[in-house]
Parts: sequence; structure tokens; C-alpha cells
Amino acid sequence: SPNWSISGSLRATTDRTFLRRYDISRVDILRNTVKLERIDENSYFSVAGWAVQTLRVGDRQGLQPIALPEIDYRRRVENVGLNGGRLELQLNSLAIGRAAGQDTQRAFASAKWDLRRITPLGQEVTLTALARGDVYHADDTLDTTVVSYRGRDGFRGRAIAAAAIDIKWPLIGRFMGGAQRLTPRVQLVTTPTLSNLAVPNEDSRAVDLEDSNLFSINRFPGYDRFEDGTRVTYGLDWAYSLPDFTFDANIGQSYRLSSRTTLFPDGTGLSERVSDIVGRNVIRYKDLISVTHRYRLDKDGLAIRRNEVDATIGTRGTYLLLGYLRLNRNIAPSLEDLRDREEARVGGRVQVARFWSLFGSAVVNLTDRNEDPTSQANGFDPVRHRIGFAYEDDCLRLGVTWKRDYQDTGDARRGDSFLLTLAFKNLGR
Repeated sequence: SPNWSISGSLRATTDRTFLRRYDISRVDILRNTVKLERIDENSYFSVAGWAVQTLRVGDRQGLQPIALPEIDYRRRVENVGLNGGRLELQLNSLAIGRAAGQDTQRAFASAKWDLRRITPLGQEVTLTALARGDVYHADDTLDTTVVSYRGRDGFRGRAIAAAAIDIKWPLIGRFMGGAQRLTPRVQLVTTPTLSNLAVPNEDSRAVDLEDSNLFSINRFPGYDRFEDGTRVTYGLDWAYSLPDFTFDANIGQSYRLSSRTTLFPDGTGLSERVSDIVGRNVIRYKDLISVTHRYRLDKDGLAIRRNEVDATIGTRGTYLLLGYLRLNRNIAPSLEDLRDREEARVGGRVQVARFWSLFGSAVVNLTDRNEDPTSQANGFDPVRHRIGFAYEDDCLRLGVTWKRDYQDTGDARRGDSFLLTLAFKNLGR
């Protein structure tokens, strides 16, 4: 119907290296899911189930989670309160089981109210109030090796309250023949002290300070951990545009008013009272060039803790893709979700005729043991490269690729191989 839908994705293999060996997929986890959803203008409802199969050599399948069911309901109500505002209600429950590991069940109910107003001077002011109640149950917590992820066996409850005020002041004018927008921003968030470690952490492990979460009410990525205390976050956005050129930049930092120890691991940029500095720069020229640069600078000495560049140059038919990532956060190697790494990527395609093209790509692992003590790389280890040609029209896709892998993965050995690809398109239409 217009509101209801059901979807699913089932993937399984009897051999952990089969997909990689024949270049069908480079994923190291196969995710299986079935979901029933209802979506309308002001509400969302879903019931889903998840199961995963690990393809990582050495991982135990019994430690992989099965999430069944995952239930989520949200409703939005407009014009709530004396001065209006938007109210968002949410009910959520999740049950995670493992054949040979920790089992976790969670349920919570939350209400979040936002009021946005524009002052006579042009400032955009947003008030936010959040209340949430959680109930957790966990078994076999000692099977989880990382202590901060375990929580405690049995039933646990948690109450969360948060309040925030966010102020932006867009200043718009002419600059060097174009238009610019300068937007200072400041945010104050306060949350009472929480007993986070009493409940398990299943969905908030890969935490890191980025430009995308700097002004979030909760800078943990999931529901199982919630940032408490009082903090001030401040930043600046700048946008400049010409008819064929745009440049967007933002930079910011936060300061925690409390000196109490936080849950954030050292190296995430959030563990001390003054956070690291994060930002993003985006340059675009017509539809030919797009460059995005994300970074994080250490507050002490401005050492680069995150340096990420993604660039696309060219048209849809002929283009060059460039990527570079370096994470230099000095996080303990026991937290596998947050290990440092350095990598360079290049790829491209050249359209030589209407249906014919040449393509190639390469990935190089630049990680050394100073960045990740558990790494076996020496600072310049090619991972793989490939070169090939392809024919593609409205009905057929045909390609021949020569590729070379430089790393063994289980019984998939390094070396040269050739791949022939044939695909029939639009069958049945």
C-alpha cells in the first residue's frame, strides 16, 4: 500500500574466501535482514530482524549477533507547547542474541521537543528538551572481552534528561564578485550524571569526534551510551559561491564545564575538557571537480589526528577518483573499532567510444606499527590493483579485468588473476 512495505536481503556463503577470491564482493560481513515498515507524513513504524555471517578469517561465528526483533516507532507532533514547537516521540526495543557470547535486550521510550525561532536581528535560536527511560537485560557479560562494553548481568534501568540551546547567526553579503555566508554558532548542552557503564554497549562503540557530530546532543553514534555533563560547543561556517564555483568550510570545538572523567576513550578527541578541533572543506567547480577534506587537529600542538581527502575529477564517462585517509589518534589497540590506519586509493575510467571504456584502480596500505601496533604492514603495502576494459549498452555489460592481490586471506592466495564479467540488463521489462 502507499504506507506499508516489506523488504529483505538474504546473503550466505559456505566458504569465507569465495566472494573475495572471485571478486564478487569485498565485504567482510554478510548482513541478512527482513523488515516490515509503515511510513506516513508524521509517523514511522518498523519491525526488523538482523543476522550476520562473518567472513573474517579467525573470527568465531558464535560471537556474531542475531537481532530479533528490532522494533521502532516514532511520531512527530507539531505546535506543541505555549509557543509551539515540534515534539518527537519514540518507542524502541531490541533483542540481541549470540550462540557463544553475550545476550542483550533493550527497550526505551523517549520524547524530544524542539522550538526554533528567528530573532529580529536574524539569529536562529533552537531550544531542545529530551527525556528518555531505558530498561536493559543482559546475560553472559563476561564473554565480552572489552570491559566497557559489557554492562552488568540482569535487569538495569536508566533515566536520561537533556536540555540544549543552539544559536546561529547567518551573515550574508557580497565578496570578490560572489556571495558569501558567514555563520557563527554556539551551543550549550546539559545532561545529569548517568550510570552508563551499568548497561551494555552494543551500538555506540565506534565513537570519534567529527564535523558531522560536533553539535549533536549525544555524540555517541547509538543509543547504548549517552554523553552526560555540561558543555559549550562553538564553531564557524563559511560558504562562498560564484556562478561555476562553490567553497564550503566549517570548523569547531567544544569545552566541557565539568572536570569529571568521561566515557570517551583517549584519542577520540572528546576525552578531555577541551576537545580537539574538527572541520571540513568542500570545493566544487561545475560538475567537473569535487574535493572534500575532513580533518581533526589535536588541541595541544595542533597535530593532525584525522586527515581525509576524497576527490572526483572529470565527467560521468571519464573521471579520476582519489582518496586518502590517515587516522593518527593513538587509541589503545584493545578497542578494535577504533584502530588507527593510513590508506591511499586511486581509481579512474576513460571513455574511448560510445560503449567502450578503460578502467583501473589501486589501494595501498600506508599503515605502520607506529600507527597500529597490531599491524603487520611496513608503511607501504599495496593491497590490490586492477586494470581492464568494458563494453556496456542498454542491454549488456561485458568486461575483462586483470587484477593482482598482494595479501593472503585464508586460502585465497595473493597473485595475479583474470576476471571475465557478463551481465544481461533490464530482463523482463
